[in-house]
Amino acid sequence: MAGQTQDLPGQPSETSAHDRLDSWKEIAAYLHCSERTVRRWEDEGLPIHRHPHKKKAGIYAYKPEIDSWWNNDRVRLEELERSPTSQRPYRSLWLAITLVTAAVTVGVVGRFAYRVRGAATPHQIESLAVLPLKNLSGDPAQDYFADGMTEQLTTDLGQISALRVISRTSAMRYKGPDKSLPEIARELHVDAVVEGSVERSGDQVRITAQLIDAPNDRHLWAKTYERDLRDVLALQDEVAQAIANEIRIKLTPQERSLLGRARPVNAGAHEADLRGFYVLHGMTTEVAETSKVQAIEKAIGYFQRAVTLDANDALGYSGLADAYSSLSTHYRAPLEVMPKAKAAAVKAIELDDTLAEAHVSLGYVALTFDWDWVRAEHEFRRALELNPSLPRAHAFYAEYLLFRLRRIDDAMQELQRAYALDPLLPIAHGDLAWLSFLARRYEESIATAQRVGHDDHIEALSYAELGQRDLALAAADRAASSSKNPVILAQTAAAYALAGSSDKARAMLPGIEGQARNRYVCGFNVAGVYAALGDKEQAVAWLEKAYVARSD
Repeated sequence: MAGQTQDLPGQPSETSAHDRLDSWKEIAAYLHCSERTVRRWEDEGLPIHRHPHKKKAGIYAYKPEIDSWWNNDRVRLEELERSPTSQRPYRSLWLAITLVTAAVTVGVVGRFAYRVRGAATPHQIESLAVLPLKNLSGDPAQDYFADGMTEQLTTDLGQISALRVISRTSAMRYKGPDKSLPEIARELHVDAVVEGSVERSGDQVRITAQLIDAPNDRHLWAKTYERDLRDVLALQDEVAQAIANEIRIKLTPQERSLLGRARPVNAGAHEADLRGFYVLHGMTTEVAETSKVQAIEKAIGYFQRAVTLDANDALGYSGLADAYSSLSTHYRAPLEVMPKAKAAAVKAIELDDTLAEAHVSLGYVALTFDWDWVRAEHEFRRALELNPSLPRAHAFYAEYLLFRLRRIDDAMQELQRAYALDPLLPIAHGDLAWLSFLARRYEESIATAQRVGHDDHIEALSYAELGQRDLALAAADRAASSSKNPVILAQTAAAYALAGSSDKARAMLPGIEGQARNRYVCGFNVAGVYAALGDKEQAVAWLEKAYVARSD
């Protein structure tokens, strides 16, 4: 079956008359469609039973009844289709077209798709989100694979300049909550969503993708693809191109080239990559600092395994660059990890110059560690050229514009672009709050910090700069009691000093400097405390330490 696609929803599998399906998920898997689709089909007569003493989720269905409904409705709807005067609701028409297509193509080998649309798309689709693809394997341990497929499809679509594609980190927030598509569209500010499922069986991968006009909950297109695992990147590219064609976006020659150059993967290396990114992205949900560090180090182990299995695995090297740079400053000394991040990013780009994430990582090293401003700008611009929907590229380019060129308005615009692409990720808001503070836009910094809910230290600094002492001290008290991270504690101590509470600031310094004897502490932040206290000698001493340590 490798290399084939098939119409949705596909024919139900042959089954015993006694088989029962005990959830929407099982029914969706049996019909080869999404859960949202089968929920809608209940209105079309899909035989669903409910347990009388359970909540709405307690449903079940029998395969023979579904088979009977399928066959009976197919005949009925084909007759409706042949009737020129028949008035049918939209959902019935959609089901009819689907069933007619399925009937015509039974037994035909090749690639087919159904399209469900009126005379024209109701509005131009300029933004979309790829919702978490469902793991149909039945094994939660395979979630990493479904999430990895979601991320790769998001990355592929993000390469299309005419589309604004929401970051996977925000889209993944909808993995659990059962929200309606119009509600999701409002929260993410998108015109459409892609949803679907992934099923892996041995070395075969099946992906079902559906494009939906989300504000109107209207299906536009759907298709199922099946490939050998080694061709999974080509599969992702094909899905992205099909979606672009469906929403009538004209790809540039570069974009068409990017979506048509996937190489076969080493199955073991690719699996290690997916596991590495799964762990690395999951790090953001960890609360304890030790848990975050352990997650990053575990991800590094997966990426190292990937590049050991396949020395040409550019994605694995890009993952290493991302992971090493994530350790810098907050958890490890820059001199310890940033040279490793740089080497990995350079190797990734050497193997595949089209990996936008690798260019971002190299640009970040150039900006914060090498202090190579020309290289930093080049890498950020190259990353944005390859993937205009990459939030990290916009955020780090904003830092370059602010710190190097002092182009404050342009920097804030770049940060707003990152925010629009990743509206639900707290770290993106945190970057905006911190850079707004550094740009002396204190009211904006406070508003953003309050939206995040855990940036009390930035809020405290901004209130202190505005001379609002009581609010500054209250925010500093919250920050001091909620974190042991020396960077956050140092910024909190600086806020105390700026707000006139020098005693509290000095009381925090022994603890911060004590940590510095056992782990890396960014000298720049400690210097900021002494500067706020008016101790120029100690401020300069810590700045010199920061310079030697290449602190960012």
